[in-house]
Amino acid sequence: MKNSIRSLFHHSDMFRRTQWRLTATYSGILIAFLAIFIAVVSFLIHTVITNDQERRIRTIAEQEGQTIENMLEEQSFIGWSSDQNVIFLSEDQLFFYVIDTRGRLMMGDEVNKGLRPLLLSTLQPWTPEKNELKYVEIHVPHHRHELKRFRADTLKILTVARPVIVERQLVGVLYVGMDVTSMFRLLKWSTFILLGLGVLFIAVAVAFSYFMSKRALIPIQDAYNRQRQFVADASHELRTPLSVIYSSVEALKMDESLTSDPFSQKTIERLGDETKRMTKLINNLLTLARTDDAKLQIERKPFELRACAERTLQSLQELANKKNITLQFHASEQIEFVGDKDKCTQLLYILLDNAIKYTPEGGTVSLSLAQHVIKQRKVVTISVADTGIGIAPEHLPRIFDRFYRADKARTRQIGGHGLGLSIAKWIVEAHDGNIQVQSEVGKGTTFTITFPNDKRA
Repeated sequence: MKNSIRSLFHHSDMFRRTQWRLTATYSGILIAFLAIFIAVVSFLIHTVITNDQERRIRTIAEQEGQTIENMLEEQSFIGWSSDQNVIFLSEDQLFFYVIDTRGRLMMGDEVNKGLRPLLLSTLQPWTPEKNELKYVEIHVPHHRHELKRFRADTLKILTVARPVIVERQLVGVLYVGMDVTSMFRLLKWSTFILLGLGVLFIAVAVAFSYFMSKRALIPIQDAYNRQRQFVADASHELRTPLSVIYSSVEALKMDESLTSDPFSQKTIERLGDETKRMTKLINNLLTLARTDDAKLQIERKPFELRACAERTLQSLQELANKKNITLQFHASEQIEFVGDKDKCTQLLYILLDNAIKYTPEGGTVSLSLAQHVIKQRKVVTISVADTGIGIAPEHLPRIFDRFYRADKARTRQIGGHGLGLSIAKWIVEAHDGNIQVQSEVGKGTTFTITFPNDKRA
């Protein structure tokens, strides 16, 4: 049941993976543009608001600095009191202080008298340059009654420093501060809102991308299904005429009047070889088409694997003798395997046939069978090794793809179609097994198959 389900959904999984890749691509593009948009909008909001506040406090500092300089030019410093309030704080202005060159407070005011020690202690270590802006923080002790009106634990203050010059002499520095706590809170919440909208839009983008990728794959999937159905139907229909042609060729071989002529005999033999080749290709196509439709299932029954391997080797002995290739067989014991006997025979035939085809004359092809116990479970290992031409590393990941051939010119000369290994992989996976390949160019290739060997039908 599990194998039929795997076969049934094999091609749908391929389209599903493709759909998710398209979804990831589409949504990735949309998310990238969305991220850029959010970053630009956030930057613009932050820049506009902060620039407006900085421009405003610079204007306030310039106006108050001019007023203070004019007052100091008209009045004497003698008897000047730091408590004397000569400047009215503008809206949102938190304080202004004028500190002389000796670090003493000349004049100043703030919205709350309790803030003065905190503000002066914060400004004292600052050695400002001309018209320098600075964002400072002060922690508000709420246990003091006069500071309870401030709800925030920390006040963020935008401060500007401006020199006070009277009669071309530096008298002190004017510090003007604005409470920008609410501005930072606004920027923080605007960022959260943009991120929330971004998450929402990302979800919409993913859903939209999934919908669009699904629609984009509909005609492709339909074309694939029609093509697969055509291959299955054509393969099935071609088997009958090919069988007739093959029977006719075999009948022609028995006609002595034709076989006595060298040209006719050669033509008949070539026709027979090509008919066999076409029959094998049609059978492979039909097998793959049935696996896609889950019409081809395996039957699990116990059978003797060693005897099956020996018969497969005997059927290929003549092909190996033509190339003077030595066939070796290693199996230390009788192995009762639970699986589909016909499919396992086909698997061995495909691997051994490939090994013989791609091994030069005088080479060696070996088949090894072994049974092990791994984690209290019996496992059967099948290994087919050759001393052939090998496979380049860049071709190894694709050798099980349908119609894939590493060396197309040489493969056509040998007679391969690129379907055998695809069928072999399907047979292995249908038995819940695993197939691996190791190869080195010029030295040979080894296919290793691992099967679980559960004693159940």
